[in-house]
Amino acid sequence: SLHRIVASPAARSIIRRMEQIDVIMSDGDPGTPPNQPRTPIPPLEDDDDDEIEEEEEDDDDEGDEDEDEDESQDGMQGLPSSARNVIRAAPNLDSLYGQRDLQKDALCWTLSSAKPGNGVDQIRDSSHETYWQSDGGQPHFLQIVFSRRVAVSHVCLYLDYNLDESYTPKKVCIETGMTLHDLQTISVVELQEPVGWCIIPLDAPPDPLDEDVSEEQQPIRTHLVQVSVLSMHQNGRDTHVRQVKLFGPKRENRMQQNTLQSRIGDKPNFTTVALSQFSTIR
Repeated sequence: SLHRIVASPAARSIIRRMEQIDVIMSDGDPGTPPNQPRTPIPPLEDDDDDEIEEEEEDDDDEGDEDEDEDESQDGMQGLPSSARNVIRAAPNLDSLYGQRDLQKDALCWTLSSAKPGNGVDQIRDSSHETYWQSDGGQPHFLQIVFSRRVAVSHVCLYLDYNLDESYTPKKVCIETGMTLHDLQTISVVELQEPVGWCIIPLDAPPDPLDEDVSEEQQPIRTHLVQVSVLSMHQNGRDTHVRQVKLFGPKRENRMQQNTLQSRIGDKPNFTTVALSQFSTIR
């Protein structure tokens, strides 16, 4: 009978063995009573799908943010991040001491638009009281054309946020080229409520054929410089620019190329006045 089978030593041994196995299996789930089936753990496929969907949504959000940033650059894609920086206004141009003013070398100045009485003459009269005021759609731009290739190292704009407020430029782009058809973006800068001179340095891209790599700033040699005002403070429409100046290295710097250092390769180390006159070959 069943009682005799259960009471037999062999059956009791099997039952004890099954109880031991059940205890071992229930260690991972202490809340499961003995000899009760354990609740199966549902698969995590749905959670994984939710995580994948959340990651895809995050990627879409990041993609939208990237598109917004690209649009905010007004088509300046591919520009290195080092070329985009914030320029702080300076009270004067003392930092450009030794540079040459290129205003007289310019062949013509052209504006995208201007109000009557607020044109080219007002940004070249060396007065901070007058200004160029645009009168058209954005972006507003100023073009300076030279009769020959000149070396340009800095573009300087005098702006006054306290007086002009929403007319004050906020984002400015500098482009150079031989003609209007081959303009290349050199720098895109942002201005934070400037009051004074905004000095924008222009660095020429490295020449791949030049073996002598110099860490010093190399001016850009160009026929045309275009200064574009991409946006204004407080989402303004038109712009005010009170002064514009371009600077480049002095011509006498070219004579330094004829020194003994360039001819021989060794820089003369003359310490006396009598011999220092022979350090340059004219």
